[in-house]
Amino acid sequence: MIFPRFFVRRVLSAACFSAGMLAAPLTVVAQTPAWQRVDAVKALVGNNLQAGQAVKLELPLVSEDGSSVALSVIADQPLGDGVYIRYLDIFALGNPTPQVAHFELGPEVAPLNLGLRVRLGESQTVVVVARSSDGRAFVSERAIRITTSGCIAGAALPDKALEMKERVRLPKQFVAGKPAEVLTMITHPMETGLVPDASGKLPDQRIIDSFTASLGDRQFIKAQFYRSMAANPYVRFTLAPTASSDLQLVWREDTGRQTEYKATIQVAAQ
Repeated sequence: MIFPRFFVRRVLSAACFSAGMLAAPLTVVAQTPAWQRVDAVKALVGNNLQAGQAVKLELPLVSEDGSSVALSVIADQPLGDGVYIRYLDIFALGNPTPQVAHFELGPEVAPLNLGLRVRLGESQTVVVVARSSDGRAFVSERAIRITTSGCIAGAALPDKALEMKERVRLPKQFVAGKPAEVLTMITHPMETGLVPDASGKLPDQRIIDSFTASLGDRQFIKAQFYRSMAANPYVRFTLAPTASSDLQLVWREDTGRQTEYKATIQVAAQ
């Protein structure tokens, strides 16, 4: 049946009015930042919350595919002499496992410009909690609309032999004290254990659960990943070494398997 245009307009108008009436009692809730309704986030922030936008969270407003959504965390404004972002926690509040990743960082990655790819199961709010080396806490959150859930899609690799293969891109040379971009990725399905196999059984979770980066004997990134990280875990960061050194990157699967990457980086004087 074809409905007259005026009828369709009246139905849509009534639907919007009804939705507005239903939403009206929730106005107070909607004005409360999403992170304040999550105990795990509130525990990290404690009484140390700082106002302002010292830490920025960047991600798209809409993503057609929730299985791999690019996300960046940026803290490029001075926090004080010798002060840097020491801890970083990322949460996807609508996911079955809200925590995405936890980072412990050294001054070598300041100013912070960190990129990841995450799984988002539905339209939701993503939250970042950054804690500085002098004890302050900064929170940033962004809402995103997801068209296709990233938690129900499988993450099978085309070739199992490719698992645990790393890819790293480094500058040919660093300049002392100047940040330069490092790109890292490891090939892995990040099996969440949430998607039934062909027989209807839920497989065991199997994920890359840790990533570390070191210069010589000093570790400057220690990360813990959860199943909300996208397949083929990707980490982009800026690195500002002060002297030539050996770089070591290590990815570890929760089964105990691990992959290591080593390179000597050259640092030129300014």
